[in-house]
Amino acid sequence: HNTDVDDKVASWWDYGYQTTAMANRTVIVDNNTWNNTHIATVGTAMSSPEKAAWEIFDSLDVKYVLVVFGGLVGYPSDDINKFLWMVRIGGGEFPHIKEPDYLRDGQYR
Repeated sequence: HNTDVDDKVASWWDYGYQTTAMANRTVIVDNNTWNNTHIATVGTAMSSPEKAAWEIFDSLDVKYVLVVFGGLVGYPSDDINKFLWMVRIGGGEFPHIKEPDYLRDGQYR
């Protein structure tokens, strides 16, 4: 009840279906998205600097971005642990996203 009925929500694809079902809001990608470009677009936004991410989400008319963080409670399936896939899938469609740019000494930085 905190969002307008026409608001769009962006998140990693895992949460799309639940957001649609529970909040009755339009999402950019969900568990049924067959268009890899849509998933790659969200992955690119999530792995981009804030200004670039804002431009991507703004072009999609996104009003809210859902990010799951479980670090304080030890939830291992949060978006930090999925970040590798955001970079890989984003880079698969958008070559300027390169996985080595996110690594230092074999670890994500």
